[in-house]
Amino acid sequence: MSAVAPLRPGLRIGVLKPEVGVTGGFERVVGRVEAALRADGHEVVRTSVDLNAVPHRPFGVEVPDAAWAAAPEYFRHLAGVEAFEAVGTSHLDAVISTQPPSFATPHPHHLSLFFHHHRVYYDLEDVFIEAGYAADPELHRRAAARVRALDQPRLDAVTWFAAGSETVRRRLGRFNGIDRVSLFHAGRAVGAEVDAPPPDAPRRGPVLCVGRFEFPKRPELFVAALRRLPQVPATLVGVGGRTAWVRAVDHRLARTGTDLDAVDERALWCCTGQDVTDPAPEGWASNIALAGSVDDATLTHLYATAPCVVAPALDEDYGLTAVEAMAHGAPVVVCEDGGGLADLVDHEVDGLVVPPTGAALAGAVERILTDPDLAATLSAGARARAAGVTWARAEDEVRLALAIALDAAEPATAVG
Repeated sequence: MSAVAPLRPGLRIGVLKPEVGVTGGFERVVGRVEAALRADGHEVVRTSVDLNAVPHRPFGVEVPDAAWAAAPEYFRHLAGVEAFEAVGTSHLDAVISTQPPSFATPHPHHLSLFFHHHRVYYDLEDVFIEAGYAADPELHRRAAARVRALDQPRLDAVTWFAAGSETVRRRLGRFNGIDRVSLFHAGRAVGAEVDAPPPDAPRRGPVLCVGRFEFPKRPELFVAALRRLPQVPATLVGVGGRTAWVRAVDHRLARTGTDLDAVDERALWCCTGQDVTDPAPEGWASNIALAGSVDDATLTHLYATAPCVVAPALDEDYGLTAVEAMAHGAPVVVCEDGGGLADLVDHEVDGLVVPPTGAALAGAVERILTDPDLAATLSAGARARAAGVTWARAEDEVRLALAIALDAAEPATAVG
């Protein structure tokens, strides 16, 4: 790559973001990027599109309410593409798009802060169908092909991509043949202002898992693991549509006489999680506490006292919770198919990488709990790993990527 001119002061930068009614780590990341650019002296303007309120008439085709309700992800994406394509940007020096389909906004100096595609039509297509989310698998595959065909020229028109991880960079190459990509390693969203506990501080809190109770975060694998360690206190932090299902799975696996080795663990998480025919009874106690949503101070305390943090998600885009855990000295246990999570963890250096099974996760947790030397080694390694993932570095990565986008001599290819 040839030398890139530094950013000139006083740029007008548009940040494009869809809204779907969910607030999480990515929203904090975008806010942090905007704040850094403003601190640099740039004018930053947020433009949002509420994807829950887009007209049911994508590209001039009236979609009956019943059809929209049957395939909301598909039609909402189409309408979102049209809405972002119509955003006026001629008064801006550059734009930064975020989640899909904000990349559809045309601009000759367009940086995409890219963490994922619309995943059920890309890398999660097969497992989404396997889980039973698609009433008509063949129709879903046809919809995926249409979404990819719609997205491709708009992604081709993006000047530069700052991918959230090596996993995301690989997806852009695999699905879109795109290699004009640098990396963006987001810093901590929670606990950045709090010092990590001393290395010799006791870690007597519960084994921790943090994440939304949604497909395919796989909290069910955490449950399957900790059911094998019934005397070990554990806490699941998060909310989502699968909460009742996760609780029911915990109760089912805790029944006397259950052969955990005979359980089809893939069926526990590769499903819609809606068929809760045997819910956990009121007042039933488990070693696995479902904490729901907690405030930052509580989560920081849990990170600081957890002997380890288990992050069982499938093919994660990045792994912000893993970075936060490491910064507090908590070793992280991830799965071999964890995507960005597996990219973050160096096995037996700063965490453990194991097969995606309850037995393997339980074995990893037990190793950390029963081997003080290993626990100390992993904790030190985790701190060292997290020390390199700072917001100062992340902000520099955004500045470089934006400078590359601004340095483009020719406008991006127009979308036909």
